[in-house]
Amino acid sequence: MIFGGKGGVGKTTTAASFALATAKADRKRKLLIFSTDPAHSLSDSFAEQIGALKKGVARNKNLDAMEIDPAQWFEELKQRYRSWTDDLFASLSGRSGMEIQFDREAMRELVELTPPGIDEIAALGNISELLDENAYDSIVLDTAPTGHLIRFLELPEVALSWIRTFMKLLLKYQNVVRAGEVAEELVALSKSIKRVLALLTDPELCEFVAVAIPERMSLAETMDLAKSLDKLKVPLRKIVINGVVPEDAAQQCRFCKARRKAQLEVANEFCTKFRRRSIEFFLAPQQPQEITGPPALANHLASFTPFCEGQ
Repeated sequence: MIFGGKGGVGKTTTAASFALATAKADRKRKLLIFSTDPAHSLSDSFAEQIGALKKGVARNKNLDAMEIDPAQWFEELKQRYRSWTDDLFASLSGRSGMEIQFDREAMRELVELTPPGIDEIAALGNISELLDENAYDSIVLDTAPTGHLIRFLELPEVALSWIRTFMKLLLKYQNVVRAGEVAEELVALSKSIKRVLALLTDPELCEFVAVAIPERMSLAETMDLAKSLDKLKVPLRKIVINGVVPEDAAQQCRFCKARRKAQLEVANEFCTKFRRRSIEFFLAPQQPQEITGPPALANHLASFTPFCEGQ
């Protein structure tokens, strides 16, 4: 289950609520909630430090959580490739100096031109390995904001192209030990990306949940997201419209009543724009306080109501 949406729409809260409820509903099912959001807000949602790996989240033995720092991973990757490149060419002898210099500069440029977002790809590569090892039955992915998500979803072919170009240069020096080590890691990265592609585009294994708010700009962003997902063949089956003024609040406050009316008008526009799709809609009410900690997460999910039914 992939949860995605613009920043500030309650994406992480929705993902954490779903993961917690699923873990409680089936104690035999092993779940992992995994975040590639640089904000690391999973820790805030569960009200406990998550970090690289937290087992038994919210005292649920079948729920683990992980947060990564994509920027840090990206810089470590580039630094490692820079070091490989320098070591490789420092060990060469008996070749044309001009040719070696050209290839050195070409590989250095490739390192600097590492496709942005390859950190998210590597993160999902770790997920595919966990699935291969049968470590978890289900994985809930809390993604970075929509712009990053689309970049990440569109990245695999770009990343594979980058890897192939790097490999072509390495093949010229395949008899050098260091080149072989680099090639092995690149091959492993390539295989990981291909596994991710297969996972994301399998409608029986993967499902995308879009999280939005009842505003027309959010509607437009969700429509753009849906189009991108269609092109990528990633199944979108659920949309959660978050932050709706509760009905009881609307009955007690004139402003709240007008606000809720305007929000429901936008929610109905969601229904109209997506009427030709088989998508489940849910309205999630705005909560009176910050949603943090297991009880608040459970109450939040329990307050979701189906919407657009029969339309």
